[in-house]
Amino acid sequence: MLSGNTSLPDALKTIEQTKELIHVLETLLPSSTSRNFRERLVAHLEYSKKNAGQESAEAEFQLKAGALLNFYEQVFGVNDLIDNPDEK
Repeated sequence: MLSGNTSLPDALKTIEQTKELIHVLETLLPSSTSRNFRERLVAHLEYSKKNAGQESAEAEFQLKAGALLNFYEQVFGVNDLIDNPDEK
């Protein structure tokens, strides 16, 4: 996890990695009138979960979304980016 002692170059590298993960996911999300990435991500994760195993594109999306969520949790300590009903 990033700490207060993280150097600026390391922090910038982490931010770039995060932006790259988001960009890849945005290319996999269907078009939407919403500009809010989090809302679109959550909506599509819910859709993908309901239609699990339907298409290989959905499997790819699930893997990449999981990687982003793990990155947020491990690097930034954010584990509530999306509501997870399994944890309640």
